[in-house]
Amino acid sequence: MDLKTSGDWAVPSGVWYVDDDGAWTMQRSADGQNVSPLLSPADIGLLMHARRLPAAAGAPVRQFPPEFSFDPASGTALQMPPDAATTLSRVPSWVPPFGAQPVSDVPPAGAAGLRQASVPLKLADQRAREEHAQADASLPMPPPGEYEFFSARFGTSAAALLALDPRKAVLHAWLPASKRWLALDPEYGGLLAESDLAHGAWRAELVPEFNSVLVLPTSHGLACIRPDVPSLSYVVEHVGNAPCAAAPVWFQNRLWAPLRDDDGRIRFVNLDAQQKPGSDVLLDGVVELGAVSAPVAYNRMAVWPCANGQLRLQLQPDGNVAATFTPWPEGLVPHFEFGSPYLSRDGGLWQLCFESRRGTYVYVKLGGQVEKADALAPRLCSGSFNYRFATKLKTAPWEEPEHGDDGGKNQAVMPLLESSAGSGTGSSVFGVKFATSAGLSSVLRSNERLAAQLVQDDELRETVFHTFAVSEPWRVRLFIHERTLWAYHPLLSRIDGWTLQA
Repeated sequence: MDLKTSGDWAVPSGVWYVDDDGAWTMQRSADGQNVSPLLSPADIGLLMHARRLPAAAGAPVRQFPPEFSFDPASGTALQMPPDAATTLSRVPSWVPPFGAQPVSDVPPAGAAGLRQASVPLKLADQRAREEHAQADASLPMPPPGEYEFFSARFGTSAAALLALDPRKAVLHAWLPASKRWLALDPEYGGLLAESDLAHGAWRAELVPEFNSVLVLPTSHGLACIRPDVPSLSYVVEHVGNAPCAAAPVWFQNRLWAPLRDDDGRIRFVNLDAQQKPGSDVLLDGVVELGAVSAPVAYNRMAVWPCANGQLRLQLQPDGNVAATFTPWPEGLVPHFEFGSPYLSRDGGLWQLCFESRRGTYVYVKLGGQVEKADALAPRLCSGSFNYRFATKLKTAPWEEPEHGDDGGKNQAVMPLLESSAGSGTGSSVFGVKFATSAGLSSVLRSNERLAAQLVQDDELRETVFHTFAVSEPWRVRLFIHERTLWAYHPLLSRIDGWTLQA
């Protein structure tokens, strides 16, 4: 072979080596790191969408870099792997916990931070689904912990699956051919710091690239971590040098997160899409936030609902962003356990609270002006939809339906994800249905083991497609990877998956 077809080849996916027999192996990732020997050639082939020579069934597969269309030695046309036939541009990233739109210069169509996936979701073969049927696929559990899942390119041509335990600051990659989870280690520099945010308060952002960047809240600041799956390594930088008081959110073309300094003051750090920091924004005075919830952002406002009030960023007429903290009116206590704030048709965001003076639930509009609406009972909410026990409603959660009372059904649905209408599909809500014989509020505070069902509720029907039993079944995390909807709960023995409609 001549020099043009032997030795190292540097291509966008990394550095590949071809020996004198024409066998290709990936040596270094696009990030310049040595490929881990723990990845098999088959893992590399799947993760990198490696091309291959036509071969008879059962014959050894000869792989080539994904950039090649022909064998440089023979000129033979190379085959694209079947899973790469659909271009990656049509395979969306998944950003936990609810499938937020990755960071983009294009403003999000709706509010950020609600339980609203950025892509349309609908089960394939929905009519044939049965509640006790086996799942279409399954994955083994990562090592013990409580995980959040990312699906994106992490130094890979295909979407790779990562499992992050924020509280332990450990990151695992799924090897699709070896069928196992392996930990990622820091390539150089420091370790990823832990997060002490509660399960319901945690969220992340993702900057999509060939080596996509995760933006995470930690006890040492806002972490920008760049995983590199081929080398089973990562590089991380912590911004702010203080604990995150709450999770980040993409607002006004920047990533924002509140940090608490040693003197007790709240300081907002912010980054652009290239992770370059801007000027910090300070909150006047020292405030006690109490328990925090996940942030939501819409139009000119980003708000972090807290037990003691609203921590808010507001875009000013001069283009600057100002930070404020507004305590709840006296006697109002927010309840975050019922899901997301409600997004009204006019773009208002409403938080469920309990007014102790009158002994009633009320919805409070988030923002500078106090506006309240009395509610007969709390609703379970994902954003645009809410559930009155087990009935899905699009109307405001303080409005009661004209007919029917499903309070006696003793069931409720916690919406886990809602998906807006897409091409050929309507709006769907995926949720977990469970018994509420002890009262909804009591059940949500209970650690008792419950029988539960996963349901898809669309404009035509409610489909039960899985049954399981654990304590706190509403802590299920749904995520999308390889056109499959997966359901993870730390108390289950595996991660089950169901094929999605193309």
